[in-house]
Amino acid sequence: MSLIRRNPDLAAAALLALVTACFSEVSLSSLRESINFPLLALLFSLMTIVAALRRAGFFSGLFCHLFQKPMNSRRMGQVFLFLSFFTSMVFTNDVSLIIFVPLAISLFKEAHALRLVIPVLTWMTIAANLGSMLTPIGNPQNLFIYAHYHLPLAEFLSITAPITVLSAVLLLLASYTLEERPLMLRFAKPTGIPRLRTALLLLLFALCLLNVLRLLPISFLLAIVIPACAFLDRKAFLEVDYKLLALFLALFIAVGNLTHIPGLQERPAALLAGHEFWISLLLSQVVSNVPATVMLSPYTENYTALLLGVNIGGLGTLIASMASLISFKAYLSMRFHFARAYFLVFTGANLGFLAVLIGAYLVLWGK
Repeated sequence: MSLIRRNPDLAAAALLALVTACFSEVSLSSLRESINFPLLALLFSLMTIVAALRRAGFFSGLFCHLFQKPMNSRRMGQVFLFLSFFTSMVFTNDVSLIIFVPLAISLFKEAHALRLVIPVLTWMTIAANLGSMLTPIGNPQNLFIYAHYHLPLAEFLSITAPITVLSAVLLLLASYTLEERPLMLRFAKPTGIPRLRTALLLLLFALCLLNVLRLLPISFLLAIVIPACAFLDRKAFLEVDYKLLALFLALFIAVGNLTHIPGLQERPAALLAGHEFWISLLLSQVVSNVPATVMLSPYTENYTALLLGVNIGGLGTLIASMASLISFKAYLSMRFHFARAYFLVFTGANLGFLAVLIGAYLVLWGK
């Protein structure tokens, strides 16, 4: 029971897969059709490489390099905010927050600026969720949509770039709400980063990007990444988010079962037609944007509305994007925390951004 309480999304997806299997003809061939094995393999490769980079000190080295000069509280908040924004485009929103949220908490505690922790974490979380929108590898739902609809990279970026640019401007303006006062902090230069290992891991990451660009087969990628990571840092395999992979697997099976149930193909498609943006946005508020993406994709070809709906829909509630829970749980780990204050600030800021980006969607796409 404790496992279910800790992973309600995975438990719900597994239950949905089991229930739908009772009403659908399940076979090995139907399972093979339902499960996107290349996507799972690419996700596994990316997560393993990023975990190895984190263990090698690549991200902490980047962080220390940026903080070599003394700065005030607002400037430090802005650096954390835009580190989250830009790194999420390449290393995913989850990884960005896992790396930088604990560092932000630690530094603001050391600087005796605890009242800035809640607003800084809020803007960092929004920044990671919005920055990850730009690229196919920025978050799991993007990678799924990119693969499911076989989108050209240029077309994908033409959809996400306008909202991402607007988000950057909004985040910059929002960062000026942070208090500005001097901070007495000094950072030592990073030492001990294995340069050769880091370079090889970055090369492996580049191979993953070639697969995203459809220039390298997934079988060839796995044949290189798995033995290379086993040689460079086998413990990185222990830090892969297997829960996310299992969640995708359960959702693939559940959605595949639904599409094989008589009458459950045409009706949802008819209800969704013309309302993809709104339904995906609202569904994300309840079940989060990754499950919403997998559940809705079989019933629509309007990938533009779906892509923007689940990404903008990552704002709003605390569970609209599961990455948001990373920041919240990190904040709760502080000895003195105020969960109600965090929830109110987080929700208010998210709803404000959500309203502006919905308005931008209506202006740009007219629906």
